[in-house]
Amino acid sequence: MIYKRIFGAVYDRFMRSLEEKHLKARRARLLEGLSGKVLEVGVGTGANFEHYNGNIELTGIEPSRFMLSRAEKKRDLLLFPNRITLLEIGCGYPEMEKLIEPDSLDAVVCTLVLCTVPDPARALENFMKWLKPGGKLLILEHIRSHNPSRGKLQDIMNPVWKKVADGCNLNRPTDQLLAESGFLLIREERFKIGIPFYDAEFVRPDGN
Repeated sequence: MIYKRIFGAVYDRFMRSLEEKHLKARRARLLEGLSGKVLEVGVGTGANFEHYNGNIELTGIEPSRFMLSRAEKKRDLLLFPNRITLLEIGCGYPEMEKLIEPDSLDAVVCTLVLCTVPDPARALENFMKWLKPGGKLLILEHIRSHNPSRGKLQDIMNPVWKKVADGCNLNRPTDQLLAESGFLLIREERFKIGIPFYDAEFVRPDGN
């Protein structure tokens, strides 16, 4: 619990430089023009909120009370706070089955969160089920390096990192999981900020 409290308290300060120099612009591009019913998985402290517009009906979930309290404050500063519902829950919980109906979402947003989800393959299956045909899956995640030696270094560092970073897995091959998920790739970009990152847009195929 102490690690969760500390991580929630220092997260924004820890990420400030990274966000301003690298991630903020990518978040803005990823979420530009988004509308309709949207699920954001793992809202954290609300870093995406400034990039949404009033045309959304957003449900944001976050299992960390310490992160969610900061997200609520950012939500309440927006011009359309009533368009964003925040819930203290993770995407792997049974309650999600009651919260989200099949074929009901226009988009699912995952930014720096699939590294923490206990069962990412199951989460992707649920996203496929919850999205409408043609619905978007928007991704901004760090991933395991495809370079064998660098990937191995991430593996070695992961147990300690996972403990201090509230369950974040430094070495999760999220890009590979997405490639095997059945989603249709629209756009992808790999880039590095010390470790590899993955910025991508997928859609649910009409046939699923």
